[in-house]
Amino acid sequence: MKNVLTYMLLIATMVAAAFASEGCRIQRVVWTGEHSEGDEIYTSPLVGTPCDSWKFAADKLVNDYENQGFISAEVFGNADSAGVLTVELRRGPAFVWAESENLDSSGTKPEVFRKLAGLTAGDLVRPLDLERAENRLARLGYFERMAPPQMFRDPTRNRIVPAFSMRGAAVSEAEALLTYSSQDNVWEGSINVSLYNILGTARDLLVEGFTAEDSRRLEGSYKEPWIFGTEWNLVARGYFDEDSSTRVAYGEVGITRDIGFDFSIGVFVGLGDNEKTSSLEISYVSLDRFALPRSGTRINGSAVWNLARPDSLDNYLRLKASLVKYVPLYKNWIIRAGGQAGGIFATDAVLDRSDYFALGGMNDFKAMDYRFMRTRAYGFSEFALLWQDGYDLSIEGFYTPGLYRALRPGHGWKEEHEYGLAFTQYRKNWSVNFYYALRNGESYLEGIVGVGVKTLF
Repeated sequence: MKNVLTYMLLIATMVAAAFASEGCRIQRVVWTGEHSEGDEIYTSPLVGTPCDSWKFAADKLVNDYENQGFISAEVFGNADSAGVLTVELRRGPAFVWAESENLDSSGTKPEVFRKLAGLTAGDLVRPLDLERAENRLARLGYFERMAPPQMFRDPTRNRIVPAFSMRGAAVSEAEALLTYSSQDNVWEGSINVSLYNILGTARDLLVEGFTAEDSRRLEGSYKEPWIFGTEWNLVARGYFDEDSSTRVAYGEVGITRDIGFDFSIGVFVGLGDNEKTSSLEISYVSLDRFALPRSGTRINGSAVWNLARPDSLDNYLRLKASLVKYVPLYKNWIIRAGGQAGGIFATDAVLDRSDYFALGGMNDFKAMDYRFMRTRAYGFSEFALLWQDGYDLSIEGFYTPGLYRALRPGHGWKEEHEYGLAFTQYRKNWSVNFYYALRNGESYLEGIVGVGVKTLF
C-alpha cells in the first residue's frame, strides 16, 4: 500500500510540474556576469515564451562560442515565479589548435598528415572544423576511417590536440576496362594506373591508355604537393591523341591549392602542336568518402582560353561545368543526381576536329563508344538510383537525357536519352565493375557492354 501511495504521489508531482511549466511565462530577462550585447540577442526573443524555452537559446549560444574557440563555455538560467529569467554566461578561456595527430598507422609522414588534415596550429578551435577535416581526410582515399576523431587538452597551455583514427588504405589502383558495342561490332579497351600518396608524401601519379580500331590515346598527370613550402601544388599533365584524321600532342603545367576544407582552385598554361592555352579551374567536393560515396556533392568548373595559332584559326573560349549530388534515401538506397554542360565561344570560330568536345564513355554519354562524338556544345542531366552495401557492393540504375550540337552534315541540336544498369563489387583489394547502357530506344541487344577489373595496392 505504501509503495502504491508513493508511486501516485510521484505521478501527481510530475503532472503538477508539467502544468506549472506550461503556465510559467518569461516576462523579463536579466543577465549577470560578463557578457556582450550580442549575447543578449539570443535571449531577447524569449519574452512571452515558456520558462523552459531558454535552454534552446542557451544551446545555440554555447554552440556559437564553441566555434569561436571557447569550447568550455556554459550558460546557466533560472526563472522565478514572477517570470524573471536570470542568465549567466561562463565563457572560460579561448583554445587554439595544436598540431594534428593520427592515432592509427597511416603510412603517411606526420608532417604530411597534418597538412592534409587542414587544421592550422594556432587557429581558434572550432569543433565544426574537426568534423570537416575528418571528412576531408576520408574522401582523399589515402585513409580508412576507423573511429571518430577526439580532442585532447594540453595540460600546460590552452591548446587542443585534434586526434584522428585514420588507417592507411590500399588506394593506388590498376584497372583494365573492356567495352563492346553490339550495334557497331566495336571493341574498345583501356588501362588505368593511379598511384596515390606515393611513399606517404601526398604525391600522385595517374596514367591512362586507350585503344580502339581506329584511335588511340595516352594521358597522364603528376602532382607535387606544397612547392617551396607554400600551400600551392605543382601539377603537370598532358596527352597524345590519335584517330583516323588527327594526331595531337598537348601538355600543360599549373598550380593548384585547397581553400578551406572543400574548395580548390587551379591555374594552368598549356602548349600543343598548334595551340597555346591558359585555363582556370575550380572545384567543390564534400563527399563523405572516396570509394562508393553515400552523401555529399562534387562540383567542377573550368574555363580554357585558346590563343591564336599559326594556321590563323580563331581564338576561342571553352567552358565546362559538372555537378554530382548523392542523397541517402532509405537504409541502403541512395539517389545520385547531377549533370554536365559545355560550350565553345565564339560560336562562329573556325575549329579543328581536335578542338571540339570529345564525348562518349563512362564520364558522360555512357551508351556511346568512348570519344565517339565531337561537338561544339552539349548538356545532359543524370538521375540514378543506387543500392549500396557498405564499401563492398553497389548496384544502380541510371537515366541520362541530354542534348548536343551535331556537326555537319547533320547540323543542329540532337536529343539523347540513355539508360542502363551498373554493378560494382569489391573483394578485399580487388573489384569488378560491369555496366550495360542503351540509347534512344535501341533494341536491348544493341547496347554498350563494359566490364572492368581493378586491383588496389
